[in-house]
Amino acid sequence: MRMEAVPTVEAIQRTTLVVAMLVAGVLLISASPGSAASCILGAALMVANLFALTLTGRAMFAIARQAGRATTVGLIAAPVKMLLLAAIVFVVIDSGRVNIAGFVVGTLTQFVAIFIEVGRASIGKLFILR
Repeated sequence: MRMEAVPTVEAIQRTTLVVAMLVAGVLLISASPGSAASCILGAALMVANLFALTLTGRAMFAIARQAGRATTVGLIAAPVKMLLLAAIVFVVIDSGRVNIAGFVVGTLTQFVAIFIEVGRASIGKLFILR
């Protein structure tokens, strides 16, 4: 796959926010303000998670490059980030202040954004090849 056909993290984050705003608007009209706010919270958490994943990946490679090999710190960085994300989600849900359905819908907006961006990149690749 050519690098031009790969969506960027920034594009996925932007699309996540756009999709979340659209979904939150629908939830605001059809459900409740609480579900719309929870949707935005879930999407914001996913955008922050993707940002943290980028930083974690860069740190892992920098540590490995500096050491000349894979290190224990580099190997545990990604699982620790995932545990931190799980803890944040647990605290948010356990607080009882969020609409769980809206929060889940908000987190799923990132998957929709990934599909949209991969589709855009694939369509762009088709036009480049012709």
